[in-house]
Amino acid sequence: MSKNTIFKATFIVMLMTILSRVIGFGRDMLAAYHFGVEGSYDIYVASVAIPESVFMIVGLAISTTFIPILSEIRHNENKDEMFKFSNNVVTILSILSIVVIVLGLIFTKEIVNIFVPKFTKEQIELTIFLTRITLINIILLCVNACFASILQVCEDFIVPSLLGLFFNIPIIVYLVFFAEVSIIGLTIANVLGNLLRVLVQIPSLYKQGYRFKLYIDLRDEKLRSMIILILPVIVGAGANSINMLVDKSLASGLNTGAMASLEYSQRIVTFANTAITTSIVSVIYPLMANRLNAGDKQGFIKYLTKSIIIICLFLIPITFGMLFLSKEIVTVFYERGKFDSSAVVLTSMALFGYSLQLPFAGIRDILNSSLFSMKKTKVTTINGIIGVVINIALSIILSKYMGVLGIAIATSVSSLVIALLLLNSTKEVVGSFNISEVIIKISKIILSSTLMILILYFINSLLSIENSFIIILTDGSLGAVIFMIMCKILKIEEFNEALNMIKMKFKKEG
Repeated sequence: MSKNTIFKATFIVMLMTILSRVIGFGRDMLAAYHFGVEGSYDIYVASVAIPESVFMIVGLAISTTFIPILSEIRHNENKDEMFKFSNNVVTILSILSIVVIVLGLIFTKEIVNIFVPKFTKEQIELTIFLTRITLINIILLCVNACFASILQVCEDFIVPSLLGLFFNIPIIVYLVFFAEVSIIGLTIANVLGNLLRVLVQIPSLYKQGYRFKLYIDLRDEKLRSMIILILPVIVGAGANSINMLVDKSLASGLNTGAMASLEYSQRIVTFANTAITTSIVSVIYPLMANRLNAGDKQGFIKYLTKSIIIICLFLIPITFGMLFLSKEIVTVFYERGKFDSSAVVLTSMALFGYSLQLPFAGIRDILNSSLFSMKKTKVTTINGIIGVVINIALSIILSKYMGVLGIAIATSVSSLVIALLLLNSTKEVVGSFNISEVIIKISKIILSSTLMILILYFINSLLSIENSFIIILTDGSLGAVIFMIMCKILKIEEFNEALNMIKMKFKKEG
């Protein structure tokens, strides 16, 4: 894949991902309208988070270990052998998921009491009921991770980037067209959304030549290699999901609506992170794995360096903007219906704390992916454990003094520590990785973002605009222009490359 093709693929995937996340925002706005930050929505958040937070870690570990092995089989053997191995993994994971679902149904009460120990008796009973509904998501998440990995190795990035869109459709339909809504109906719609994003991948898989067949070969050496890799990856790649689980568990002991405010603010931060980081990683990660299998170490390092800088080029100015406009952002997205001014204050505090993690989370994800592609899972595991321990300790301490803001800040500090540890580990592994070049360019991006906010603060003082939507629209437009001018002045290479690519595209169309 050529450099222009990579940029084009990343750009298309980013647009598709943004579209999916915009639809997701529509879903969250509808949920905020119907439920606000009342206690019933806390129960929904808990019941959905218990299987999703835990088993999304497994799904992430599956895709992370699955992609390099699929790439290796495709490179060294052929597509048919890759599909045969895929069926082996999908069949075994489906059987294991069914076993876990059965155990989850038996021990639901114990799981819920561990996760939300400070819920009232009535809240716990309803959470148990809803969790038993959402347990089916376990098998759906595992199969979804496998199917998406197969498509990405086949360099079909579009369908995986649209999965969030299909997930949201049943939820939006329920919230818009049903006269009376409840968290029970919302939970059922959530499960249907997970089912739909599995089903929509089947036509693309069929087009690639994949046919699902029940197949089990426990003696497959490649399967054994994946199992050896997957356990440490669960900790290394799942640090963020574990942190989110810890955040919600601690929030259950705070004031009513704390879990909901964390959930709403996470949605905004996840939108930005997913739109940028996931788009880049979903394109770059399979290519890095292919470069390693082809013995092209320099190509691997080049992709890695570019990815880090491009991620920062987007996420650092977005972070500054979110910190500057946290209250206005929450007001525009959520303040309507049952989501009142007090809910805005609580959620904007959580958003402020979570926004700090954005660039660090992006760097963490791409460095984790690069180390996974080199099968350095021990390193990612150790760093992930350190990050989780820091998050738990800080969350417990800061939540006592700062509430939801303290929990959110603890998560951001954890992401910072993990990113720095991974950066150091990556340098030790690849040797020739030029960290100084990355630091210089990131410093230029930070400087550009700082000047952008200072100028916007001065402009806002002069204009004295009160409407939150107008403030975001004005500051977003002016901020983007100011940031781009600064990037051009400071000669940030990656910005110029993207700009030249856009110019060439217009020339060709012209």
